[in-house]
Amino acid sequence: MIQAYQGHFQENGQFISDTDNIVVKIPTNRRVIINILDEPVETEVKVKQSKEEITKRQEMVKLLKGCLAGCEVDLKQIRDERISKRGLL
Repeated sequence: MIQAYQGHFQENGQFISDTDNIVVKIPTNRRVIINILDEPVETEVKVKQSKEEITKRQEMVKLLKGCLAGCEVDLKQIRDERISKRGLL
């Protein structure tokens, strides 16, 4: 299986993915091809964007917690409904 990532290395050697802005862990004992491009990455902009994204996500979680307060979620029921809609039951 081939996996492709686009991102940048930090000074500590961690590889940060541009799409998710998360640390990509490379599996051990795997062949890796690295292409180093002559394009600098503005890490300050990425950090600012990620902080803004995190803040927005935290606000959404708070809103969802408020909506679901007092409600119990039956995961088996939700799974069964999804399967039945696909015609697999």
